[in-house]
Amino acid sequence: MKKAFVLLLALALAALGGCASRTLEVEVYRAVLPYYLSDGPAVRAETVHVDASLGDIDAVAEAFNSAPADPELANPLPDGVRIEGWELADGELRLSVSAGYASLSGYRRSAADCCLTLSFCAVEGVERVSVSSGEALLTAAMSPEDICLADTSGGE
Repeated sequence: MKKAFVLLLALALAALGGCASRTLEVEVYRAVLPYYLSDGPAVRAETVHVDASLGDIDAVAEAFNSAPADPELANPLPDGVRIEGWELADGELRLSVSAGYASLSGYRRSAADCCLTLSFCAVEGVERVSVSSGEALLTAAMSPEDICLADTSGGE
C-alpha cells in the first residue's frame, strides 16, 4: 500500500511538472497608474505566463490583452479594446486593434503606443510597430528608438 502511494505521488508530481512546462514567460509593458507617477517611469515591464504552444507574436498579444497582476499597473488599452490580429512584413509588425483604440488621446495614447512598441519589438524580427483599426492607420510605425524613456527637458 505504501509503495502504491509513493508511486501515485511520484506520478502526480511528474504530471504537475509537465503542466508547468507548458507555459511561457512573456514580458509586456504596462502603463503605471497615474497616481503612482510622482517620480518614476510612466511604463514598466511585467512578466506574464501564457500558453507555450503560441508563436512569439501571438504569445505577446495574449499577454498584452490580459489584465495586469501588479496593482500599480494598468493595461494601456481601454476597456473592451483588444489586439485582434497582426501582419509582419520587412520588420514592421502591423497590429490590428478593435475600434475603441481610436478614442485614446494625449497621455493615454502615448502610453499605449509606447507599451505596444516596447512589448512587440522585443520579439525577434520585429523592428517597428504600427497600429490600425479596420482600414484606418492609427499609429505610424514606431521603433523603441522613437520613444523617450526619461525626462530630458532639464526642468525641475
